[in-house]
Amino acid sequence: MYTLNTLYITELTTEHLHQPLGIDCVSPRFGWKLKGNGKNVKQLAYQLRICALDGEKELLICDTGEKETDQSIEVQVDDFEAKPMTTYRVYLKVWDNKERTAEYTGGFETGRMNIPFRSSWIEPCQEPTPSSFEEEREGDGVRVEEGGRDFHEFRPVQYIRIPVYAKKDMKRARIYATAHGLYRLEINGVRPDDREFAPENTAYHKLMYYQTYDITKFLKPGENIIGVMLGDGWWTGRVGTTGDCCQYGDTIGLLMDGRIEYMDGTVTDFSGEEGVSATGPILFSDLFVGEKYDAKQEIEGWSTVNFDDSGWQPVLKKDYKKDHLVGQFMAPVRPLQVFTPKSVITTPKGETVLDVGQIVAGHLAFTVTSEAGRNIVLEHSEVLDEKGNFYNNILNTNKEQTIWYRTKAGTQSYRPVFTYHGFRYVKITGWPGSISVDQFKVYTFASEMEDLGYFHTSDERINQLESNIWWSQVANTISIPTDCPQREKAGWTGDIMAFAPTLCFKRNADAFLTGWMANVRAEQMEHGEIPMIVPYLKAYATFLRDNLNADTSCGWGDAVLRVPLSVYEAYGDRRILEENYEAMKKWLSYIEDRAANHHPEEYDTYTDQQKEHDRYLWSTDFHFGDWLVPSMVLGNPDAMAMNNTAYATMRYVAPAYFAYSTLLMKKVAEILNRDSDAAYYSALYEKIKEAYIAEYVREDGTMEANLQGIYVITLKMGLVSDNIRPKMVEQLCRMIHENGDKLDTGFLSVLFLMDVLCDNGRSDVAYKLLYQTGCPGWLYEVLHNGTTMWESWGATGEDGTVSTYSYNHYAFGCIGEWMYRHIGGLNIVEPGYKRMRIEPHFDCGLDFAEVSEETPYGKVSVSWHMCNGQTAVHIVVPVNTTAEICLKDQIKEVTGSGTYDYIL
Repeated sequence: MYTLNTLYITELTTEHLHQPLGIDCVSPRFGWKLKGNGKNVKQLAYQLRICALDGEKELLICDTGEKETDQSIEVQVDDFEAKPMTTYRVYLKVWDNKERTAEYTGGFETGRMNIPFRSSWIEPCQEPTPSSFEEEREGDGVRVEEGGRDFHEFRPVQYIRIPVYAKKDMKRARIYATAHGLYRLEINGVRPDDREFAPENTAYHKLMYYQTYDITKFLKPGENIIGVMLGDGWWTGRVGTTGDCCQYGDTIGLLMDGRIEYMDGTVTDFSGEEGVSATGPILFSDLFVGEKYDAKQEIEGWSTVNFDDSGWQPVLKKDYKKDHLVGQFMAPVRPLQVFTPKSVITTPKGETVLDVGQIVAGHLAFTVTSEAGRNIVLEHSEVLDEKGNFYNNILNTNKEQTIWYRTKAGTQSYRPVFTYHGFRYVKITGWPGSISVDQFKVYTFASEMEDLGYFHTSDERINQLESNIWWSQVANTISIPTDCPQREKAGWTGDIMAFAPTLCFKRNADAFLTGWMANVRAEQMEHGEIPMIVPYLKAYATFLRDNLNADTSCGWGDAVLRVPLSVYEAYGDRRILEENYEAMKKWLSYIEDRAANHHPEEYDTYTDQQKEHDRYLWSTDFHFGDWLVPSMVLGNPDAMAMNNTAYATMRYVAPAYFAYSTLLMKKVAEILNRDSDAAYYSALYEKIKEAYIAEYVREDGTMEANLQGIYVITLKMGLVSDNIRPKMVEQLCRMIHENGDKLDTGFLSVLFLMDVLCDNGRSDVAYKLLYQTGCPGWLYEVLHNGTTMWESWGATGEDGTVSTYSYNHYAFGCIGEWMYRHIGGLNIVEPGYKRMRIEPHFDCGLDFAEVSEETPYGKVSVSWHMCNGQTAVHIVVPVNTTAEICLKDQIKEVTGSGTYDYIL
């Protein structure tokens, strides 16, 4: 068989995206992946040529020439500065060490890049939404029949028609748009793309994204109509755990500039100011409550030219700020999967319930044939109760998660516009005739990201755990990283702090997390605090300050450090560290000030030595600590039980995480060659360590706080002397065994638990925890029908009793990253997997495991299989990388790209 001696470029990205449209970036970075047969293939040189497009004409802007380097990610072109609203074509040529070349063509288009919008904000005529901050909240927090609540305080979706006249011979046409609320575009009755929930969830008063649309192919010579639907979204809608509305404003509006360029060089500008508006069939559409739709009020053809809009009202111009607008640079939210539900069931109560088969974040579309005026109600929830009846596990105000649909006559189809739910089960009432799953489609959503990681083993329980991690991840990456897709949809910083490494392995989250970090910087407070939730909604700030006198917490605020570092390590993105460096330093300065200048109430009773130690111990303020310690909350879902975990652990966790923050800050400073900063944080860490050991660690390896999580955190942060470390490890293992070989770690310790055990020679205990089928344990959730990760280990009891916890929180899925590294054996040595270590652990109790990752350089895979006393290992190393292969102490070698097989 003859094999072609070839080299391929498989992709070319700009700012980690494929052919991005409307990015605001003066110095974009490029990256590419190579494939080539043979072993030890390396890139020797590249050439990039960047041309600006004017129609079909190309103007060469920059040519790097042949640059001798193996760099193929995060490539910036010297002296190239992108211009606003310009389309670029990028030509790449690569040379390798086998005397081969490859070529590829890509491109990108810039956004406005600080060019102000010409037009004004516009608003349809509307009644403002009554603010829940000024009046007693409406609603009782439970689902009620339609007649039990009239929703009089809700406002309808607005429809806007904007006329546009186009001449012949169009070269290109663009729309730049954003909204107060959510918006959706149609051009002559057709959507230009399938994005959902634009303009995305941001700290709106400080940072707002606008979107760029290529509408060239949707326009026709002559009259055209731009149709816009406007809904409440995060702007005026009922969001967060409190269900408060009007977090940012009480009216919704649109900002839109459009431009048509012609072949003859002339231009037609248009804007939303020419629009007229009306309301229609969507009586309200709320992200949390749901949507109410009256099909009899449909306005057919409302966004087409021949529609009669003589009864519509002109929009109103408004003078709102525009200087905080930035072109959206991460991919939008899109439908992730569309599938048919699993089954229709009749519950013991006689209710009709649709089982989707998987807990998801999304909504249902349906087709029904009916007489006019029938009321169909769809109520969404995550679980059935222990008897198999529909059960509402989502509590708090404005959490109906319901669709109310009033039929017209005949066959009709419907899909919600501005709402999504967290659910598996849907109770249906009012449906005409029998119900079939074929009448429904499930739409699931996530911010668009490429799936990168794969993990599969010989144990189907572990495979289901892996599936649960993936589903919770995608459900909680809708616009921002969220804690859950039903009760809060909020950017709790502690959740993503814990989960970031797993997220970065599973999907290409570079641009997504870069976008969220822009919100983190925008929301950082005057003294350096990183809020517990980003974006920091007004209702959360009010609630946290009133109840906890706090805006931030150890661990939660450390997202400013750990998230950028996770992105850097997974993708080699150095810029995210540079962009956030000052915010990181400001966070550390805040902690230093709290430790040095603020003291606990009993400070006056301290000895001089204790006072000196206290300068380096964060011993004040509220902290969530090792949140949700199982032994304190299992069987007791009351909020006070959860709070008890905070008060029982914060004294130890806060200073330990101060040490961790300092270690992370030192690492970032070293990466960025900030040598003096690195030396400063190194010295600071040693002082924290000395103080912590003196105050909290006993000579026998025990601590006053006799909790697993405190030992895990102490060991992970290195806050123990070398001679005491073995004693503390033994104490931790003893506690685990006395707990029935079960974990008892909370939010800020579970992410380190398995590594602490394995790094200290107790992988045997780690495996007992992994395969534990009792509660708490990862496989307990699997064996109790979990299809996503739960907020609490015991959300479903041993007897099948369900609770009001969320069944879709990804934080405890942080074990995924350990499984990929330890069981699969894929470890990052240099950022972006430029250099990796392949070191699977065959003693993990499995017969087979396979892990693969689509790295920035290409796909690496490791699979191993044990059979008849032998272990077969198959490894694929991508081009332009190096792998350290370590197998059972029998084989240790360093090699480049290629395929490698071993029999051990």
